[in-house]
Amino acid sequence: MTNLEPRAHDPTPAEPAPELLVGGSAAYACMWRLVRQARIAVDLETYIFEAGAVGDRFLAELTGAARRGVQVRVLVDAYGSDTLRQDYFAPLIAAGGELRWFNPKRLLRLSFRNHRKLLRADGEAVVGGLNIADTYDGDGLETGWRDFAVRVDGPVVDALAESFARMWELSAFGRREVRRFWRRAPQRATGAPDQPELLLSGPGCPTAELRRRLLFDIRGARRMQAWAAYFLPSRRIGAAIRDAARRGAADIMLGERSDVPVSRWASERLFGRFLRAGLRIHRYRPQIVHAKAMVLDDVVYVGSSNLDVRSLFINYELLLRIPSPALATRLRAEFDTDLRHADTLDPVRWRSGRRWWQSLRSYVAYQLLARLDPYLAARSLKSLR
Repeated sequence: MTNLEPRAHDPTPAEPAPELLVGGSAAYACMWRLVRQARIAVDLETYIFEAGAVGDRFLAELTGAARRGVQVRVLVDAYGSDTLRQDYFAPLIAAGGELRWFNPKRLLRLSFRNHRKLLRADGEAVVGGLNIADTYDGDGLETGWRDFAVRVDGPVVDALAESFARMWELSAFGRREVRRFWRRAPQRATGAPDQPELLLSGPGCPTAELRRRLLFDIRGARRMQAWAAYFLPSRRIGAAIRDAARRGAADIMLGERSDVPVSRWASERLFGRFLRAGLRIHRYRPQIVHAKAMVLDDVVYVGSSNLDVRSLFINYELLLRIPSPALATRLRAEFDTDLRHADTLDPVRWRSGRRWWQSLRSYVAYQLLARLDPYLAARSLKSLR
């Protein structure tokens, strides 16, 4: 039986923005507070919105803000939130709020998804990996999936607000909306070099910039620690991670279990070459790992994008690149805590313990996710351009 050690509470006061939010309980409490304090506008964007204790609380807080005269807009992905009743948001709409479903066309939902997670309330925002569902509510150890978010303010919030507005206009995902989206360049977050930077991916987004920044930081890092819900990196990013492992300390935290088993099977096809390069692969036991976070020396990446082909090339995603020694230290402490509840793969045992049918399963899963999925998405996109 797993020996679950309670997480120690940090007695120090919360640091200035960016503020790390550990687990769904902390992230949701912060988001609800921001909605209650809002006086001008609230934008909520999520891949999954489910009815339940968490979803119903969000609906109540958003409806209350709309009744106060706050402009409230909710954008949910039609594929990720397909279990939600169409009339679920009726109280919000009756109070003056607005709702849009991203990509409601059934034939295109499978390929193109809005996987972003964002709450913007006036001049503050919360960005992370958490959807709106009871599954994420908890501390990531005893209850709730393991995940992170950050609260930010400053110039990056303006970029996030403009990015939401672009996705709001794209939501119908018809030929006209797609072409208009491609013609308009997104706003870049500006400010001091030590301020958060917004990076985007998806058709019509500067996806190459996200990959370029990530590659630059991985290639220069002396120390790398990452959480990955789904680990299926592109060829170049995978090579950069292996080079980082050969240079020094490089660790990745996966889950012992996954909410998408086919993704876990596909990633297992890559384990051998990463282990040979020196990457330490850990598998967290207590909960499913859903986090999308990386610490590269003193630079932190956190947002909705996984280290997989779909996030880096197909989905609409957002990542914050945050140069912050303080935030990097906080996340490294969380990683050290997780190591106490994880098993580390042994390269020799991994190679010798694989059965033929497991290797075959991984091969098929890899071909589906790394080859077929991008091919079908590219074919679908051509029909819209």
